[in-house]
Amino acid sequence: MAESMREILEKLPGKDCGQCGFKTCAALAEFATVHPDALKRCIYLEQPAAAVAAFAAQIENITWKDMLGREYDFVLEQFPEDPGPRETIVPLNPTNVERLAVKKGDVLYGRPVMTGCPVTHVGVVVEEPDYFNGTIVWCVIGPMAARERGREIGYYHILAYEGIVRHARQELQIGRRYFFFPRMCMLQSRHSGLVNALAKRESGMRVRVEGIWIS
Repeated sequence: MAESMREILEKLPGKDCGQCGFKTCAALAEFATVHPDALKRCIYLEQPAAAVAAFAAQIENITWKDMLGREYDFVLEQFPEDPGPRETIVPLNPTNVERLAVKKGDVLYGRPVMTGCPVTHVGVVVEEPDYFNGTIVWCVIGPMAARERGREIGYYHILAYEGIVRHARQELQIGRRYFFFPRMCMLQSRHSGLVNALAKRESGMRVRVEGIWIS
């Protein structure tokens, strides 16, 4: 017997993150009443068992080298409460943030410059923008989210990454530059950055990294 939309919606996380390709969890639930396999698009439904186990296995076999064989010092993971990696960015023309009336919850896309990354990023804005400085804090999510409601911001600079560090080869210190591996990086490439904030959390060490380069 097919499940009702209400029954399916109760299983979904309610994040409305757009990573499944639908604007909301309710839209996915409605589609899944006719096409049940569509639920496989929700990454959060896999987390309790399969995804967590897969990452644990990956960490057990960690090589401390990226896809080009270059060593790094720590793994940067997203915050558990975030839909993706958290970045602070500024468009090449910071006045566009106010001109476009960017607000929390908007889905934006563009490409970072100066870091060497060739990939277009899609992100959902998770804090109200700083119109004075023209900065945006967003979480990078899947490209499907940009197809229906994304807005282009063009080229931008990455000012900082923030996340959780559970695995490091050495004790991290504020003011030092490290090579690190963003766990969700599409290129599976190490980055480098200067650690400018550290704070202990139950889930690991909260870290802010600035001066980002792919190197």
